[in-house]
Amino acid sequence: MRKSVWLLDADMTLFDFEKAERFALRGACARFGVEISARENEMYHEINEALWRRLERGETTQGALQVERFVTFTRALGLALDARALAAAFVRELGEGCYLLPQALSLLQNLHRRCRVAIVTNGITAVQKRRLQLSGLSPYVDALVISEEEGVAKPDPRLLERALERLGCAEKAEAAMVGDSLTSDMAAAARAGLDGVWYNPKGRARPADAPPIAAEIRQLHDLMRYV
Repeated sequence: MRKSVWLLDADMTLFDFEKAERFALRGACARFGVEISARENEMYHEINEALWRRLERGETTQGALQVERFVTFTRALGLALDARALAAAFVRELGEGCYLLPQALSLLQNLHRRCRVAIVTNGITAVQKRRLQLSGLSPYVDALVISEEEGVAKPDPRLLERALERLGCAEKAEAAMVGDSLTSDMAAAARAGLDGVWYNPKGRARPADAPPIAAEIRQLHDLMRYV
């Protein structure tokens, strides 16, 4: 498998979203005089993950998700806070949380010398654009496709197809999607008729009912064997 066009997920593929999330939640709550414990951070993470799975299934919208997660979180903690204001504070904090995963920058530098590269993400527009600006990745990214701007989210294949259009790629055989999520990234690749490369740094077992993949990598630099 050799590819000249690469679509890459952002969160937990290039960026350490879990770290950014922890700091953003702590910072946003601190603005309202609330200190967050590790247990409460985990509670928020579980609420957020459940809502993102609903988004993938088309059961909610990204705009609703951004507020609903804080409605649920503040109710669970018994906090009398404005969930909408807390959500806005969280997004501001999250945009400043630019933590690249190991090998992310060098991978894109190497890929961009020989290939066309797009980041395809279900993230929030303001957050993703700010983090890309801070990260140093921008010179090595030919297109940034964000679900909030496009009105569709992975695993909807249209998000990947729009990325291919912006990269001028008419042949799907030339392209592959790289990401850490089987239900989002790999499912979108399968539905779009693209090869999927599963980034699986922790060596998780792949469920029997998971979408098909063309390859699995444990380190980002492993991707270069397919260029």
